[in-house]
Amino acid sequence: MNEVHFYSSKIKSFFLLIISGFFTFSFIYFYDDLKYKNLFKVIILYLGFALFLFGVIYSMILLLRRKPLLSVTDTQIIIYDILRKPVTLNFKDISSFYVVSTHHRGLKTNEQICIITTFQKKKANSFLNRNISKIFPSFSYVQYGIQTSLLNVKTNELLKLLNKRLHS
Repeated sequence: MNEVHFYSSKIKSFFLLIISGFFTFSFIYFYDDLKYKNLFKVIILYLGFALFLFGVIYSMILLLRRKPLLSVTDTQIIIYDILRKPVTLNFKDISSFYVVSTHHRGLKTNEQICIITTFQKKKANSFLNRNISKIFPSFSYVQYGIQTSLLNVKTNELLKLLNKRLHS
């Protein structure tokens, strides 16, 4: 059995740590100046502090993590998430893959490989889920995705590997 493991990109995690740490410590440094601000600004600053503190904790977890974030074997894909249980998908349950990328002002900010399954997982019967499945029926089978911006691999190389394993 041929297994390929993909780990988190330590360079991207380090940059996330530096940026989040800068904003977190600047909040701590300017904490005394918050006494004379209005309540709305104080609440927004506390929410920003909580967001960047979570960024520091998340980047530390990524930097210290020794387990892979993604494993691809001959028969299955195992997607490990830091905050949730791992998801195992067999290749016989997958019909295809496609890439979704997010752009901001012409720069690619995020890439994700979406997995189209042959089965439809039972979703909550909410107003949004009912209408999306009526308007876009092909999206009802997209339930899993591989976040490639945190991995130490190019998206096209991973997509080629996944398609090769899917069709073999």
